[in-house]
Amino acid sequence: MNSFVRFLLILIFPSLAVAQDQLYFPPNDTDEWEKVSFEELGWCSEVYEELKIELEENGTRAFMILKDGKIVVEEYFNEFKQDSSWVWFSAAKSLTSFLVGLAQENGDLSINDPSHLYLGNGWSDLTPEQEANITVRHHLTMTTGLDYTVPNNMCTEPSCLQYLNPPGSHWFYHNAPYSIMRKLIETATGQNYNIYTFQNMHQTIGMDGFWINTDDLNLYFSTARSMARFGLLMLNNGDWNNQTIMTDKAYFNDMINTSQDLNPGYGYLWWLNGKENYKLPESDFVFNGPIVPNGFQDMYCAIGANAQILSVVPSQNIIMVRMGNDNSSSLVPFEVLHKTTSALVDMACNATSTIEVEKNDPIKVIPNPSSQNEIYISGLPNENIFYLLFDNNLRMVDKGMLSQDHYLSHQLSSGFYWLKLFSKEEKFKIKRIVIE
Repeated sequence: MNSFVRFLLILIFPSLAVAQDQLYFPPNDTDEWEKVSFEELGWCSEVYEELKIELEENGTRAFMILKDGKIVVEEYFNEFKQDSSWVWFSAAKSLTSFLVGLAQENGDLSINDPSHLYLGNGWSDLTPEQEANITVRHHLTMTTGLDYTVPNNMCTEPSCLQYLNPPGSHWFYHNAPYSIMRKLIETATGQNYNIYTFQNMHQTIGMDGFWINTDDLNLYFSTARSMARFGLLMLNNGDWNNQTIMTDKAYFNDMINTSQDLNPGYGYLWWLNGKENYKLPESDFVFNGPIVPNGFQDMYCAIGANAQILSVVPSQNIIMVRMGNDNSSSLVPFEVLHKTTSALVDMACNATSTIEVEKNDPIKVIPNPSSQNEIYISGLPNENIFYLLFDNNLRMVDKGMLSQDHYLSHQLSSGFYWLKLFSKEEKFKIKRIVIE
């Protein structure tokens, strides 16, 4: 959050002025972790009780909320326990980003170095000249330019890593250039990835996870509490209690802010809310507005398949953790993020950092959410508008023309949808629709 804006908010809402040196940090060598109740915070517990039913129904294994470092909610489902481990999937990308920052500040690498300095010449199918143009930073920002349309875009064999675009010219969520970073870090630091993580994260902040490398994937497993510990470290700007874990605050800030101008909603392997637009995995569409319009706008997230979610909200000193299964086939299932974040905003009744998005936009979707077979689109200009309708996995489900103040008939299953509207000047707007 802009420091001046935060200053104004603190003048109006003193509750935002909780200093980060007042954060609680659980001890590393015990299960002790202080708790704070909904009543003490003045939060709305009934909102969580409604969310809890949905969490259990959608395959959640662990769900946690921290406020000022203390546990507000710690819930386990389906025989999962406090000491049970679960896979982070792509949420571990954000942990890798932190580890890269540590390697840089220790002088083991520079993110501006060509990747081949650590991966070796011929790590890809590119020419030596093309390969030399890809830097570590391109791996962190999903802008390597490698071909994501190959038959297996998870594959890290050189034959799978082919040229498509100049590095830095195109953003696409491509797993292979990330997965190969394990080798990059191991070569740069001279340490096994598990040992490097253990020394820098487990011994310092008490995390308990481990990496498994299988079928071109780097999978990290840990307890929900370990994910929450990492979130607390991030909330405190890379410091744990009175110990500085990451001294390079410039890298830290770059990591959780827009890293390139192709996808403002993406940092160094972190998803960022509150930006003017964003792209989703497996798509080149640009969506206007923030990822979670009705969420905390300074929130940033580590997100993985099956809705592994770590959300950090600096303005509120809030951390949210969700682990488990999910029915979505998306690499980054934003639907669960939307639901949990919306509930979190409603839970934190006295929170104030949400903003109203496009409040002056004349185009409205009514009702939204909708359980009806017709949706009313009001505020359209006096001209024919071409529309495309996509489901949450960005599969097109409908298209056509809309006239002024038009009813859009549908036979849609429950979920999130994206309505893209084109004017004759080829300008467009994107509206999110929720079908209940």
